[in-house]
Amino acid sequence: MVTSQFDIQMDSIANSDATSLSMFNPLQHKWNLWAHLPHDVEWTINSYKNIYTFTTVENTIAILETLPDVLVKNCMLFIMKDGIMPIWEDPSNKEGGCFSYKISNKNVYEIWKHLTYVLVGETMSTNQSFVNNINGITISPKKNFCIIKIWMKTCEYQNPTIVTTEVNGIIPQGCLFKKHEPTK
Repeated sequence: MVTSQFDIQMDSIANSDATSLSMFNPLQHKWNLWAHLPHDVEWTINSYKNIYTFTTVENTIAILETLPDVLVKNCMLFIMKDGIMPIWEDPSNKEGGCFSYKISNKNVYEIWKHLTYVLVGETMSTNQSFVNNINGITISPKKNFCIIKIWMKTCEYQNPTIVTTEVNGIIPQGCLFKKHEPTK
């Protein structure tokens, strides 16, 4: 878990009264940041660590701007809508799939941050039905690149051109859509 001065401040804010929180801009949904160590061979929910819950624009920016790029490049990270676990077997994921993008390690940190901003800001597409169908995003490190995925609740949307082109590096060319294959 990444610990910083900001974490201490956020704990203080989380424990303060609602009046002081009114100066923050709440997100439409809460989003949970999960981590799974890449060498962990266990894939049950117990092998995932819930690191942080984004509830406001401000705490999203603060966490993303202090998240070390080495963590993004070397750890499996998941940002999932609150109440949805980062596993295919979750009821909200099992009928869905994901868009997969192969991203060079030299660009992945900025792409991950920007994609997170459009995720929690719910501006990943101009199609609101598509946006409502998004369960989260993941990053999976490989040797010289990472795989970034956009997890979908259903397989209704499979054409990658529906995803915003506002995030440099997230382009339809080379993007694959794959249906989740949960274990029984």
